[in-house]
Amino acid sequence: MELSKFTSQTLSGETEKLTLPPAFVAKMQKLLSAEWKEFELCYENNKYQGLRFNPLKKGLHRQNYKQLLLDLSIQEMEPVLWAEHAYYYPEEARPGRHPYHEAGLYYIQEPSAMCAASLLAPLPGERVLDLCAAPGGKSTQLASFLNQKGLLICNEIHPARCKILSQNIERAGIANAIVTNEDSETLAKHFPEYFHKILVDAPCSGEGMFRKNPEAALEWSENQVEFCAKRQLEILENAAKMLMLGGTMLYSTCTFSPEENEGVIGYFLQTHPEFSIVSKENPYFSSGNPAWGNHIEELSHTFRLWPHRLNGEGHFAALLKKNGQITESEEVLKKKIKSGKKLLEELKKFTSQTLTEEMEDFIFSGDFTLFGEQLYRLPPDSPDLSGLRVLRPGLHIGSFGKNNFKPGHALALFLGQKNVKNSVSLSLSDKWTKMYYNGETLDCEAVKTNAANGWCLVCINGYSAGWGKIAGGMIKNHYPKGLRKETVYE
Repeated sequence: MELSKFTSQTLSGETEKLTLPPAFVAKMQKLLSAEWKEFELCYENNKYQGLRFNPLKKGLHRQNYKQLLLDLSIQEMEPVLWAEHAYYYPEEARPGRHPYHEAGLYYIQEPSAMCAASLLAPLPGERVLDLCAAPGGKSTQLASFLNQKGLLICNEIHPARCKILSQNIERAGIANAIVTNEDSETLAKHFPEYFHKILVDAPCSGEGMFRKNPEAALEWSENQVEFCAKRQLEILENAAKMLMLGGTMLYSTCTFSPEENEGVIGYFLQTHPEFSIVSKENPYFSSGNPAWGNHIEELSHTFRLWPHRLNGEGHFAALLKKNGQITESEEVLKKKIKSGKKLLEELKKFTSQTLTEEMEDFIFSGDFTLFGEQLYRLPPDSPDLSGLRVLRPGLHIGSFGKNNFKPGHALALFLGQKNVKNSVSLSLSDKWTKMYYNGETLDCEAVKTNAANGWCLVCINGYSAGWGKIAGGMIKNHYPKGLRKETVYE
């Protein structure tokens, strides 16, 4: 059989080669029949790039989007039709190398990947679990629906990927998220029937990402598809135990394989009669195929995103509802808090000097937990986390030293200019902006005219970027050393 070979250009101008595995080609020819040629041609086109603005970022409003896109050298304002706040950008644009990205104004995400959180659409105040959450695109999108209300637990089993997830939660300025590093079975034992909504973006064979990631095609095999399907059923089984009666669960993959999509959901429905597929209208996606899942007619209400039918990569999604009425259980809401009360005086000193009264009230309205010297504000009604591996138990407020308190970077990105008494705003064209991200001391006119001594919120065009400390007309830089870059944008 002749191999299907394609090339694409990288940003450096180098040619990236994509070779589709022969067994994959044969499988897709059989599945797509007359549509195969159209599907094959989509691999000759460049992959689609997308970014999603962060509505949680204080000071960021929809009317600002057009100007922000222009600031990013994106001339066309082309929306991703199935996701709010989301737009395409051309491959030559590099929004990941811009101060706005560092400040958490948007998240770079493949457009089709935005479908899962959009379909689940949690409501403010609900308890939500993103079970396979790294690197964090879907978690940050779920957080935008919650609008800092309720609880979002973002879990990732792999430690290195979990750290990246935690960093992205921090950049987005999310205050009501807990990041855990556990397997699904452990979480299921800890959170029986606890969540209103659960997202299971299951690890898969990645067929839908071949155009975006040619290396994934080299790792593909029919055995891998079979292995993934078994693992997906195990994860889905544990997720079902954590969903409360009346709750909804979104299962998604980035693969075309029926074994991992209609096959998994079909088997799950047969073994879990308490679940049914939610019928939800969506004019942009194709329907799932019941013939690929034991001819269960309900599967026609699942969704397939085909790259030759829309501007995005390959995805599958199924929205499932657990029968019954939603009821709250007092037992699962119990929690154990390490308060660190003896240190709260230092925190109070900082907040009274730095934050507005309204924001100070918000900080102290939550419960605190202390990890070593690090202070976190737990989300309201935070569950008992004892026995779990937790990377981020809420909003990182800062750390305690000898008779002092140092605010955390996460707190800076959560705040807006209107939440602090002392701030300095730099412009994109200002040399001080690059210097700030490089960790240099700032001696600029804005400091001398607009700010007083002490902690100040450093902003870029009015959007919070990090902390600085002013003394003698200069800003001592407190941008985290691990995030500093020689060149943030070009």
